[in-house]
This record gives sequence, structure tokens and C-alpha cells, in this order.
Amino acid sequence: MAGAVVGIICGVCYFILGLMVYKKPPKRINGIYGYRTPRAMSHPELWEEAQRYSANLMMQFGVIITVFGIIGFWLTDVRALVLSLVATGFYTFRLFTRVEGRLKQMQRVQQQEQKEQGA
Repeated sequence: MAGAVVGIICGVCYFILGLMVYKKPPKRINGIYGYRTPRAMSHPELWEEAQRYSANLMMQFGVIITVFGIIGFWLTDVRALVLSLVATGFYTFRLFTRVEGRLKQMQRVQQQEQKEQGA
């Protein structure tokens, strides 16, 4: 039962953190609050998109992780804990890969626009 509870707590925390950033995104680039990676902090447009996109993904992934936690009630405690931790790790990885992929794509578009303006 404890393994399932861990999954539910992780999922709910994910959802709440995503909701906080969605409702009150950081207005300026900072090193304390929001989705903070070097790419996200490199340009105001990237920063805003990182906050919006990561908040939405965190809420979605929070629901999915919570579902895995609930599924854990039908498993042994160790299996439920492993499922919860693997799901949390996987969706954390997916969060970063998807947001960074989106920001990288935006950087390419920005660079292309700068080349076109300079040419």
C-alpha cells in the first residue's frame, strides 16, 4: 500500500507544481521559480514558452503518474513502489526531452528569421 501512496503523492505533487506555474508563471527569467534550463533562460520568448508548455505537461503527467499509483493498490508493495518510481522517472525524463525539443525547434525558427532579415 505504501508504494501506491508514493505514486499518488508524486503524481499529485507533479500536478500541483504544474498548476502553480500555469496559474502564476514567472514573469521574468530567474534561477528560482519555473522551468529553468540554460536553453529556457537564454531568451524571453523561450522562457515564456518553456513555462507554458512545461506547466501543461506537468499537469498531464501528474494525472498519469497518479493513475499508476492507483494501479499500485492491486500490486505487491514493492512492485507498486517500483512502478511509481519508474513512472515518475520516465515522465520526468519525457518532460525535459519534450520541452527542450520544443525550445530547440523555436531557436531554429528564430535563427532562420534572423538570417532572412540579415540577408
